[in-house]
Amino acid sequence: MMIAQPSGTIAMHPKKNNINNGLMAVCLLFGMVGQLWAEPPERVFSYPQHAPQKPQLTPAERDRLIRQNLPAFADDRVLVKFRPGIAAAEIGRAHRVAGGHVLDEIPAIGVHIVKVPKGSVPDRVARYTRNPNVEYAEPDYYRVLVIPDEGNDPGPDAGGIVAGREYFEEQWGLNNTGQQRTDFDPLFGLPIQVSGIADADIDAPEGWDITTGDPSVMIGILDSGIDCNSIEHTGKCIEQVSFVTQYSEYLDDVAEHGTHVAGIAAAHTDNGVGVAGVGWNSSVSNLKTCYYYELEIIPDIYYLPIGVCPVSASAAAITYAADNDYHVINMSYGSDGVDENGDPLDIPEQPNVETDAISYAWSRGVVLVAAAGNGANDTEVYPAANPEVIAVAATNDYDDKASFSSFGNGWVSMMAPGEDILSTNVVASCVFYADILGYPFDPQSDACLKWSSGTSMASPHVAGAAALIWSHLFPGQAPSSCVSQSGVACNSVVRSHLEHGADTEGALGQNFLAWSINGRLNVRGALTVADADLDGLPNDIDEDDDQDGLTDTIEQALGTDPLDSDTDNDGLTDGFEVNFNNDPPDTYSEGDDLDPLLPDTDSDGIPDGDEITAGTDPLDAGSAPVPGDVNIDGEVNTADVLLAQRALMGAVTLSDEQAFRANVAPLSGGVPAPDDSFDLGDVLVIQRMALGM
Repeated sequence: MMIAQPSGTIAMHPKKNNINNGLMAVCLLFGMVGQLWAEPPERVFSYPQHAPQKPQLTPAERDRLIRQNLPAFADDRVLVKFRPGIAAAEIGRAHRVAGGHVLDEIPAIGVHIVKVPKGSVPDRVARYTRNPNVEYAEPDYYRVLVIPDEGNDPGPDAGGIVAGREYFEEQWGLNNTGQQRTDFDPLFGLPIQVSGIADADIDAPEGWDITTGDPSVMIGILDSGIDCNSIEHTGKCIEQVSFVTQYSEYLDDVAEHGTHVAGIAAAHTDNGVGVAGVGWNSSVSNLKTCYYYELEIIPDIYYLPIGVCPVSASAAAITYAADNDYHVINMSYGSDGVDENGDPLDIPEQPNVETDAISYAWSRGVVLVAAAGNGANDTEVYPAANPEVIAVAATNDYDDKASFSSFGNGWVSMMAPGEDILSTNVVASCVFYADILGYPFDPQSDACLKWSSGTSMASPHVAGAAALIWSHLFPGQAPSSCVSQSGVACNSVVRSHLEHGADTEGALGQNFLAWSINGRLNVRGALTVADADLDGLPNDIDEDDDQDGLTDTIEQALGTDPLDSDTDNDGLTDGFEVNFNNDPPDTYSEGDDLDPLLPDTDSDGIPDGDEITAGTDPLDAGSAPVPGDVNIDGEVNTADVLLAQRALMGAVTLSDEQAFRANVAPLSGGVPAPDDSFDLGDVLVIQRMALGM
């Protein structure tokens, strides 16, 4: 079982002519300790049916209530993966023996979602595990989107429902000028003015001066859904797919979490309405992995609204994104491996099915980003702690670690703004509260916004930045086939630019490396990392920036350009020339190696690269290739003419050396001036040369 660390909180409160629209939400990966034999949630609602009582609860208290009242996993499903090469007949026999019926499959990782009798999951897992043909079998653990009451967060004027107004000035995380905003005193609930520290931000506008991204770059939002009808998301949602249709047919974001996350990553920007998204022109997709549920704590009195997220749905969404060339996916949920008392659980830190899905997505070129959790400790949280995932902790507008944020400079990759973050909300919520309060709201022109806090909000800042970097470095390239000029997978390069471009020091000198490996996100820094060979290593730490086989130190000593693999432009890398007759590493030796600063080392009028192609010695001026000598016998005669004619007709294929010698046309003053193509003109010139003309 997995114990949750909440990854986001969403507040709602009324005030005079002001409402922060939406219910409060927390996103977390969660398999709970508690009633292992309890029935799985089955009461699904499109919108809240009750008015849940909301006592002031700490995150730990909310987690404990959920653990006590929700089963750890579905009581009628197991996830089974067979070993490679097992025949279909054997797989069918295994299911019959274990008493399982295949409901569905996650083909990319070969996992079967299997229906079993209610209450029999531990027994059926044991049956499958005993079969030597089974690689693993495990329960379908639940994750949870918790929708708690976190108290009073500030809300924009009129609840963020103001036609034609931008709220960029209130997005301190993108551009912190020390701006003031309204908060509420936690003791008395009275409004107070608060302000941050100038430049305690991610330098988003400076990054947008370089690129605003491209719609072809896709961000998959794995969450509670996205309200794609919002004016801030219209035209942005290129796809809506539910992976929990067996529980819920609707794609709406009833939990009001995924919409907020999507807005941070890539809300419409510079449209005169609402907020700006980090990814600006990037596209998003609603890859719904959680469904809304009201957990009954006290019968008919207290209901805790949550979102239930089967791990099978999460794994299916991750692999779907990978198979459909999503560039980036955001996972604003997480779990650790300790119980409510802080003791280790006798379970894997994360299910095998998710490990397989993440590894598959990374191998397909996807950039994976996840919330580090809100445990306020350094306990590793999954899936963020997976080595293929960028784990993101949260900062506040003073460039300090947010009080709730998990941390750890051994597993948290980086940090990003996550406290009091303004972003998009579900339009239906704004319509509902506008009707109650009697103020106008037009979904076609008015923005629906809310404030939220959590590492759930930090993670999409990084996801949006990843989309910008991808569009800047690798425009138009699909993740599954994208490699840099140095042969490194593009997702690895994008991740490296995010991490190496991060700020290690805050606006007041705060040391981000105390809480994370790389520091706080800086969009401009990530876009401007000097990385000549796009291998993911900045020039200042890359030993061979141009990937020519010579370290930068050696190149500086030789006088060659460490950022140019072919300094003299002779078609040969500097490393090849310097190590021509020696085992690398080496330094240039006159008469033994080719000169990387001279395109024609032996001064015979033929560049070194052409001599290598022609099969002659670039260190010997007397070994220059004979133009027209196609058969390489030292002279031009009828045999060369015949060989050239056969090659022109496609009867034979010339080697690179033969093709170089055959390329003699046109003539310039009686001297061959090759045009880099072999055609009839070359054959005619060879005929003239053979006749002595």
